[in-house]
Order: sequence, then structure tokens, then C-alpha cells
Amino acid sequence: MESSGYRGHCQRPILFMDIDNCLYPRNKRVHDIMQDLIDKFFIKHLSLSAGDALMLHQKYYKEYGLAIEGLYRHHKIQPLEFNREVDDALPLDEILEPDPELRRLLERFDKDKVKMWLFTNAHITHGKRVIRLLGVEDCFEGITYCDYTAEELLCKPRPEMFEKAEREAGAPAADQCYFVGR
Repeated sequence: MESSGYRGHCQRPILFMDIDNCLYPRNKRVHDIMQDLIDKFFIKHLSLSAGDALMLHQKYYKEYGLAIEGLYRHHKIQPLEFNREVDDALPLDEILEPDPELRRLLERFDKDKVKMWLFTNAHITHGKRVIRLLGVEDCFEGITYCDYTAEELLCKPRPEMFEKAEREAGAPAADQCYFVGR
């Protein structure tokens, strides 16, 4: 699977699939565990109470689409440090496993008619780990992710992130793009 970067245009429509809470069921509670880790990160690195950490976390998420963007902009927290203590710290090996039903569903798409592409606000390490654990990495042609090593964090819902995804997937036109997410 290609990780990112310009790949040229294709004539097939693109089906973008979000990774978290889309490829696996919400009852796996990955989102809840991630929220707890984010709040603990705020408490530890900003010396906040639990209530203040939760409020600031929610504020940054609403304003920027990602808590790390607010942490980076206002507190100079390094995104890769956040990634190590939050996304990469998730106990996914204990939560996710190969999903034959998901795999069968993804294999039903005619790859000659639609290009399957992943789209996530997480860093590449998280995205690759999730699809490896689910056993579906070969079902997609690439992934667009929030690059935590970039000078500017680009994430959904910013229009530039959607433009980046279209460009990286080689979308023939915006009206040929379909997004599956929660």
C-alpha cells in the first residue's frame, strides 16, 4: 500500500474510508480509551485538573479537529510525543483482531471500478497498525493521514485536508469522491 504523496490521476471514483470507528465497531471502545489517554496527556503535560483537561481537550477538538493541533499551537507540544503517549499507546493488540466479515465486505468492491483509499486524522503509524491488526491492509491502494512530522498539521475537517486526500488518491474530480466515516 502506498502511504502518501501524489500518485497521478485515475479515472475510477475514489471511495475514502475513515479508519477509526468505521473499520471496526464502536463497541471496541478504542475512541473512549483514546479520549482517556488524551485527557491524561493534558493533565500530565499542562498540569491541569481532570475537569480543565477535559474542557480544553474538547475546545481544541472543536476548534481544530484534533486536540494535538491546539497543543502544538498554544503549548508547543511536539506532535510525535503526543502520538507516542496517545495513539501508539493504545492497546490495540488486545482490542483488534482480523475481521473476516470486514474483509469479505471490502473484497466485494470491484477494484476496476472504484479505488479504495484510507483517510484518517491519525498519524501514519496508527493507521497502518489498525489495518494490519484487522487484516485488511491489502484491500486499499493508499492512505492519507495527518502528518505529525509536518510543520503545519493538516486534518479534517479543513478543506485543505480533503484536497490533499483527493490529490494523493489521484481523484479524477471532487464529484468522483465518496467518503465513508462516522
